[in-house]
Amino acid sequence: MTIRSVLFFIALITACSLRAENHVAVRVLGLFHPRTLELRSASVQPVILRDHAPRFLLNGEPGHRSLIVRAAGDRLLVDGFLFPSLVASARDGGYARTELIVPSRFHRVYRGTLTLNAHHGELTAIVTMDREDAVLSVVAAEMPANAPREALQAQAIIARSFLAAGARHADFDFCDTTHCQFLRSPDDASAAARDAVAATRHLVLMWNQHPLAALYSSQCGGRTNTLREAGMGPGDSYPYFSVSCTWCIAHAPQWQAALVQGAAPPKPGDETARIRYVRQWGWSALPGNRFTFSDGPSGTHLAGRAVGHSIGLCQQGAIAMAANGADYRTILTHYYPDTTIEPAP
Repeated sequence: MTIRSVLFFIALITACSLRAENHVAVRVLGLFHPRTLELRSASVQPVILRDHAPRFLLNGEPGHRSLIVRAAGDRLLVDGFLFPSLVASARDGGYARTELIVPSRFHRVYRGTLTLNAHHGELTAIVTMDREDAVLSVVAAEMPANAPREALQAQAIIARSFLAAGARHADFDFCDTTHCQFLRSPDDASAAARDAVAATRHLVLMWNQHPLAALYSSQCGGRTNTLREAGMGPGDSYPYFSVSCTWCIAHAPQWQAALVQGAAPPKPGDETARIRYVRQWGWSALPGNRFTFSDGPSGTHLAGRAVGHSIGLCQQGAIAMAANGADYRTILTHYYPDTTIEPAP
């Protein structure tokens, strides 16, 4: 083997090691329980689908533009052949830009390696992607594109911190729903979101010498909750703190909802009870966990100003602080006392 070949393999091994340390595996589209997916290459570079050997090629040439994958029990059905699983990647096994289409519904583009499986007639799509791409996707999905720069930077840091704190699922690291963090195509990100992610690259919230899986919500209603107030006893974890939120005190609009007839009334402040309630009746049935009851001719009504669990950063409050001149460090220190901002270990 020549010296040039040795150097090439050393560089390849180094690149793979860096990727392994900085990627996350995210299950995507699980909320839609897809039984059929259409795959396309989203760039001029071809996408290869393989099991133990290359099987299908996706590129811009006629006849190779797309591929339909269906769930058949616990197997994948593609062009009349059954497979236990398939992996979509670039020719060299690295990241590729793949478009996933839920027929007659929507499409999303992901950069990474895509693993497809089936279970009980439902497809499972897991994208292993660069962590910074995942952060960008979260910022684009969780924050308004016109939010002030410092608020976007604060969101980038807590999104990255959540990912760096460790996996939340057994067969993959994270999902793309609010159970973990909402995530969509990085292509949808604005220039402002890209700038915020780049400006804070590798920075995370640290507590007790570890990245904090930072929680945040849309609108706290005037003050944030501690874990104990939300019925989620802190144990040895970061307890969060109840801090005031100037914007919510002055501007948070009130929401109203009717108690579902026959449903057990949820306990105000108890996030676990709220989650059980909304999983049965829908998120709009109880937007937040801080609310009051009132009885009327048509039944019992709920009213509140908090949207979400009100734990950690309040996104509306962060936007207001940034608009008034606060930088991301001031914002994060306000909502996460006793934490520090450091490069991810």
